[in-house]
Amino acid sequence: MNTNAVEVRGLNKFFKAHHAVVDVDFDVPAGGSLGIVGESGSGKTTIARMLVGLERPTSGTITVMGRDRSRPARGAKERGTRARELQIVFQDPYTSLDPSQSARAAIEEVLRHHRRDLALTQDLVDQVGLTDRQANARPRDLSGGQRQRVAIARALAAAPKVLILDEAVSALDVSIQAQVLNLLTDIRTQTGIAYILISHDLAVVRQLCDTALVLRRGQIVEQGDCDRILDTPAHDYTRALREAVPVPGWTVGG
Repeated sequence: MNTNAVEVRGLNKFFKAHHAVVDVDFDVPAGGSLGIVGESGSGKTTIARMLVGLERPTSGTITVMGRDRSRPARGAKERGTRARELQIVFQDPYTSLDPSQSARAAIEEVLRHHRRDLALTQDLVDQVGLTDRQANARPRDLSGGQRQRVAIARALAAAPKVLILDEAVSALDVSIQAQVLNLLTDIRTQTGIAYILISHDLAVVRQLCDTALVLRRGQIVEQGDCDRILDTPAHDYTRALREAVPVPGWTVGG
């Protein structure tokens, strides 16, 4: 029996003057968590965009919950199925939220779209730690961390099996980052959802992920157990990434 939520094989993406992703392979087990790490331009966000269908692969295969996503969805029904299987939370929640909608209305809109019970709205509000006042507020009246909680609740309203987090905490200050990461850890424990975390921040990856892969110029230079890669990196590039973000308890130059 296949226990992988996501399987990627031989994934390539060519742009006119740039080979953004080069022969990338990885698996994410059901309920697992993978960190895709690299500096700006390494190809990690291009992979996220291909997974969610915003970019088409030049070649290779993407399978989510046993279904091929390498080609465009055929019709509204298939698009709905794909959305129920995989959702994404972007870096800046302010631009992804409708400024005219309250947090509660944004969550209800997704529930309606996927024909789920609107009574689940309060469960989702509670799950992401929003107060009733915050749930009834519009994005301009919420902090960055509160807006990101709304974005997470809205993604969860589709009941996905996989959630992509594309630099989803990088715009938050450190204390709020920690709160959101703890929230995401709790949600994964409660629901069994799988995560793919796109990040340049190795400390964030360590906190949330079981496994990691390190990208440089679109190619995987290292992948495997997250703690092993971050504690004893085998590649100079991974060591350079680690040394660029000093974290208490890490030895520099290991």
